[in-house]
Amino acid sequence: MSSKSEMENSMAPTNEKVNKYIPNDLAFSVLSKLSLKSLKRFECVCKSWTLLFENPNFVSMYRNNFISSHISNYDDTSLLLQEIISPFTKEEYSMFYLLSGERFENKVKLDLPPPFYEDGYDIKILGSGSINGTLCLTQRNTPFVLWNPANEEFKVIPLSPIEFVPPYPAHFWDRLGFGYDHIRDDYKVIRNVGFYPLIESTYYSLLQVKQPWNWEDLSDDPIWELYSLRSNSWKKLDANTPRDIWEIKCDQIYMDGICHWWGGEQPEIIKEYLVSFDLIDEVFFTTPMPSYMDKKFYSGLVHLVMLNGSVAFISNYAETTPLHISILGEPGVKESWTKLYIVDLLPSVERPPIEAGNKGIILFKREIEGKRLSWFDLNSQMIEEFDADIDGKWNRNIVIYKKNLIPTEGLND
Repeated sequence: MSSKSEMENSMAPTNEKVNKYIPNDLAFSVLSKLSLKSLKRFECVCKSWTLLFENPNFVSMYRNNFISSHISNYDDTSLLLQEIISPFTKEEYSMFYLLSGERFENKVKLDLPPPFYEDGYDIKILGSGSINGTLCLTQRNTPFVLWNPANEEFKVIPLSPIEFVPPYPAHFWDRLGFGYDHIRDDYKVIRNVGFYPLIESTYYSLLQVKQPWNWEDLSDDPIWELYSLRSNSWKKLDANTPRDIWEIKCDQIYMDGICHWWGGEQPEIIKEYLVSFDLIDEVFFTTPMPSYMDKKFYSGLVHLVMLNGSVAFISNYAETTPLHISILGEPGVKESWTKLYIVDLLPSVERPPIEAGNKGIILFKREIEGKRLSWFDLNSQMIEEFDADIDGKWNRNIVIYKKNLIPTEGLND
């Protein structure tokens, strides 16, 4: 049993200094496993940590961990391929296929749900892939359809009661998003409806439209509306809706309850940013483009993707220059953009990419004895071809599909 004097000695203050130094190897190992959001917040700890992404050793470690940390997200995933037959004609029709297997060599044709049995013209897939096995399809002048190809459940979404007829001959346009509110277990579709006037031109003269119009007649506030599967109804969004949004592409991605688009301001596209809609709180917010994007940047080749559990955009300055892949650490925070990869591809690879696949794979089209699907592996920096031949076909969309046989409440009712 210890004596009282021994206990007092053990508790007595000492002049020995505690070594607070953390070896770089250990620090790099720990930091490289953090999410980009957490890592950005730790940059203020010391000056050297603010320069982590300028250190080649750390960048290499972080890339490896980034690719490997979300591999399970892509277990049992397939590619959903949409092929267009006789594009841009009255006979246009969409065919949908599931590509599965290690090299996506298995190709199975899918039967479309109603109302697409008789008319497969101008069908679009909303978003970057399935959500819990469910896809959202849309077609001009027809309702939206939620569809689970695995269990053949579907839901024809009712038409919106909101109607807006402009006082001038006009073309209709809309911007669309599809996502999931995990708090309420609710699938939602967001829609931005607007019109622009027909003008006298070679194209519009074919439509025999000559009625004059004035900019004063245009609505300053395009309509934003939201559909909820749980309530099976639409509602108009009145608060905090963005104005003057110009989309570089119609692509939309979804992650963790938020829909994202790449947009900018009209009429001169001076500012570009990520436009986001929180499906849980039902509010919009924006993330400015990263500081390293300048005016030389070719915005027409920006492509939003979901890459290993993160929002990413793939971009380049011209059609023949390397691709820059930037990851967003925290939506709404400009400083959280980080350029993680610069990929130099062969001229035969078409830009922009089609989609991001599993385990750090980027999907492209490539001209090799015809047009074939290819992938670029960010980890190995190698490019390979699929066994799927797409030569002679026009492909509107390729998205990630993950099968789910569990019934969804509200579908098939």
